[in-house]
Amino acid sequence: MSYAEFSLYPALIISMSNITPVKQTPLLSIIIPCYNYADTLTRAINSVLLQVADDVEFLVIDDGSTDNTATVVADILANHTQRAFRFIQHENKGLAATRNVGVDETKGEYLIFLDADDEMMPDALKHYRKAIKSGQSIGMVAGGHFSKKPSGQVKEHPLLDIPDTAEARLRGYLLNKSLAFSNSAVAIAREVFDGYRYPEQFRASEDISVFVFILVNFTVHVVNEPLAIMHRHDNSLRHNPAHAIEVGLSMVDEVFDPKRVPASLQGLKQKFITQRSLSLFRTLFLAGEYRKAQSFYHQAIWTNPAALFRMSYFIKYVRSWL
Repeated sequence: MSYAEFSLYPALIISMSNITPVKQTPLLSIIIPCYNYADTLTRAINSVLLQVADDVEFLVIDDGSTDNTATVVADILANHTQRAFRFIQHENKGLAATRNVGVDETKGEYLIFLDADDEMMPDALKHYRKAIKSGQSIGMVAGGHFSKKPSGQVKEHPLLDIPDTAEARLRGYLLNKSLAFSNSAVAIAREVFDGYRYPEQFRASEDISVFVFILVNFTVHVVNEPLAIMHRHDNSLRHNPAHAIEVGLSMVDEVFDPKRVPASLQGLKQKFITQRSLSLFRTLFLAGEYRKAQSFYHQAIWTNPAALFRMSYFIKYVRSWL
């Protein structure tokens, strides 16, 4: 489906009086963690409600919001003759912990974590069902997505085929960025979370180590369709420089924990330190935190002097001194 077709998608609260009860063991559990996203939550919820069926379990979790999230949810539920989704609240724990609560509170064979500021494409669940019922053993179903800027500019981000080897997959995801996943555009098998959960010590980038765990240990099925739309905005948790500094390079050890990544792939760890340092440099540079950004650029060069020849980063480094 094209974005032009998707833009016709109604943004109204939907009456779901004819919704059928969820099966005891649903195929899909859709979880929306939300923290102070009352302005976008109705859009996210409605994008799911248009598609739910008796094989879908739907849960919204309020991570201690201080805005009117609870009121927004109450208004949506008031327009339903029966509850189309469950809503739970807890004190603020962070996105990773909230996703883990979603794992514990649901029963679906596959879990979709839709961010509260994103939307699910209207035919996404159809694509997930088709892939899951293909008879293959699949750890994750993943598709592309659209991104939309506040200006209205839309860009499609297709997902390429997954390489055959674990090393090639990690190189594509961690190093050369030829593989990119959006939490809102993937369905993850429950068995993945039997082996590893979102690391709750991180307030940002908590999904990187989970995706690495999947790429190393499970099969990934690619859907050649966009499954979600991501709305870019300045206050997105995805680009919070304070959280980026807090996580820093500590994520590297989490990603390459020997319990999850075998010795044969540990040689990529040093390269990831360089790439992670450059990514943090870029995030902090764009946030205007030039001195902090420079420290990560220095780390990248110290780890791998060849990084000096990556001109887009070098130009930003020079500009940070001006």
